Amino acid sequence: MSEIHRRRTETEPQRARRLEALAVQLADREHRAATALAGANGARPRRRGHVTPLTDIQDEAKRLEVWRARVERLEALLDRTQRKRETRAKIVLGSTLLAEARAAPDDPLLARLVEILDRRVLRPKDRHALAETLGLPLTALPARQPPPLPDFDAMAREAMSAPVRRGGRQPDAPGS
Repeated sequence: MSEIHRRRTETEPQRARRLEALAVQLADREHRAATALAGANGARPRRRGHVTPLTDIQDEAKRLEVWRARVERLEALLDRTQRKRETRAKIVLGSTLLAEARAAPDDPLLARLVEILDRRVLRPKDRHALAETLGLPLTALPARQPPPLPDFDAMAREAMSAPVRRGGRQPDAPGS
């Protein structure tokens, strides 16, 4: 067996140092995620009631595995909360702009809003939904021309008139 394929055995002090380093990294990630999640919710960081406290798990590797799963769940919860907040902000922004534009139809804001939507919204389905739901005068986009089809007759004539290669297989003649 070559040197490359042999796996070095980890001594107990090396394993303890590696697990301790992982624990420090996880504690840092957990703290940052919990603080960010609390900030996103406008509250103080709280202890989440887990089924089994980490202190009750005797095996270090198992404890780190459980801890890592909890931190990943906390980070996923933070991501989901941030996406929800962003979506909510977009909805509030859009509805505020539309309410302001409808309150004063002669305001240049409505014309600017229609111009932006006309330039940015390209999917026909979305344009139709905006025009129908909001009553905005969005023009339909011109349909794209499909690419021209090749001239199949010319291609067939060219293929039939091409010389037969030597050494190539000749087509079987009927009846032979």
